[in-house]
Amino acid sequence: MKQQLTRIVLASALALVAFVPSILAQGRVDIGLYRAGGNLEVRVRPEADFDGIFSSLVFTIRWDRSTGATLGDMVQEDPARQYIPIIRSGNVRESGSTNYQVYAGFGMSALAAHSARWRAGEEIVIATIPVTGKADFELVNDAFTNEAANNANYYVALGGADRTGVIFKSMTSADEDNGVLIQPNPNNGQFTFSFTVAGPTDLTVEVLNSLGQAVYTESRTGFEGNFRKEMDLTSMSTGAYYLRIKRGEQITTHKVVYK
Repeated sequence: MKQQLTRIVLASALALVAFVPSILAQGRVDIGLYRAGGNLEVRVRPEADFDGIFSSLVFTIRWDRSTGATLGDMVQEDPARQYIPIIRSGNVRESGSTNYQVYAGFGMSALAAHSARWRAGEEIVIATIPVTGKADFELVNDAFTNEAANNANYYVALGGADRTGVIFKSMTSADEDNGVLIQPNPNNGQFTFSFTVAGPTDLTVEVLNSLGQAVYTESRTGFEGNFRKEMDLTSMSTGAYYLRIKRGEQITTHKVVYK
């Protein structure tokens, strides 16, 4: 009996030793918010391949209450709905002129159990949220979410271990064109923006500071295809900047936050 117990304890210890390195090796998970028509898409981006248990998730969406915009009921598709079901954490909360909606998710089964596997660097849509009205929605970690009573900062755990990464795309503009990608946003003054022009169009691209002064301008005649630009604002002051894109008669404006 003693020998049998010793074997069981030894086998358990060896299993734990084999398991711990795989948990320690798991990379962090970033999160981003995108606009897709009348919906917001919540996406996660893992640093490493993963098919284990996505055990917990917390994130918060912020918007200006004066816009009158609202968030509808979250929709999740399989397999994300199976391995990380997400719900509202309470009702919309108010702070000053701002609305906050906190979401939380808890998973009990491995991605592999649902024939799912994350690939490093891949963006996975885990939830879609319908939007009514027009507002700039943001994924945030700010003074409100950081208060202990709110406990609403972005957080991820894989297999019970903290694997919180960064918010790699925080803002979706009320007038956002789905083809415009700004990464990262917010940023440290260095970011990349890109978009596609379907047919030959006169194009003007500007980056404006908070005073409306252009800090970057580029124009092209009859442009068609993919446009991509790496920006460096580190010689300028921090704050809000605006990317304005004019394609023919169409103008879209996108907020860029330099922290």
